[in-house]
Amino acid sequence: MNSSSPAASVSPLARVTAIVVNFNSGPWLERCVRALRGDDSKPPAIEIIDNGSEDRSLELLPDLPGVRARRSPRNLGFARGVNLAARAVQTEYLLIINPDCLLVPQALLRLVEDLDGHPEAALVSGRIFDMSGNEQRGSRRRLPTRQRVVNEIFRFRGATGVDLTHLPSAAEPGEVEAVSGACMLLRRQAFLDVGGFDKHYPLHFEDLDLMTRLQEAGWAIRLLPDVAVSHAGGVSSRSRPVRTMWKKHRGLWRYLNRHPEPPWPLWSRSLWWLGIHAHAVLVTPLTLWRRR
Repeated sequence: MNSSSPAASVSPLARVTAIVVNFNSGPWLERCVRALRGDDSKPPAIEIIDNGSEDRSLELLPDLPGVRARRSPRNLGFARGVNLAARAVQTEYLLIINPDCLLVPQALLRLVEDLDGHPEAALVSGRIFDMSGNEQRGSRRRLPTRQRVVNEIFRFRGATGVDLTHLPSAAEPGEVEAVSGACMLLRRQAFLDVGGFDKHYPLHFEDLDLMTRLQEAGWAIRLLPDVAVSHAGGVSSRSRPVRTMWKKHRGLWRYLNRHPEPPWPLWSRSLWWLGIHAHAVLVTPLTLWRRR
């Protein structure tokens, strides 16, 4: 796990390529790019993989050096899009960021400095807030286990689930099990060494799967609690909430199968498969109602 020493003459942000997978993000893609660039002439480089958008999001992009958009004729999915871009760039660090996220250069610089100072870490992020300034669920979280998923659903008194945002935040940066997948700075080589994202996740949980595999490979995950990222959330999936909800459930099922903790017998797996799909069926009407 040896990280290369940054050259003193190279701007820290020049060692970063931001990867944005876009699908019908409207004006948010432009806002994301402009927030990252600050002064238009400065890095980081930005690679945009457009998954067959049908809106004007690409047309609204500013014409800036170092910003490249590649349009796919079909929707590759988030994981495939990131993997495609990651293999094509050569910078030391990758910033994987959603198109409806806003991260300013000063905050990105803090993330770079933290990875530079912690060669044992492969990934770092900050806390994620909605556009009203409220910390979002998943901004601080743990890796899912079956028990934690049960705790998350039923809210047993005194039991902690996956989400930790109801607890006070740590005052200092440190190692954590997981961060939000909406904005992550990674060592590119570590990302490639573990195989990148698992392209078989339909939507969601591919970020947690990546963090799990990085930690299994000996890397640490870090959180900087005083670095703030703004995230509108769900911009690309608002037009298809039921499909998105079902894909989340399928992603959970795949994650639990890939990382059973503790290992589970066949009868237990069958019950969990039924439970996850039954939960999706039960929340479908609520999802449809919320769309109204």
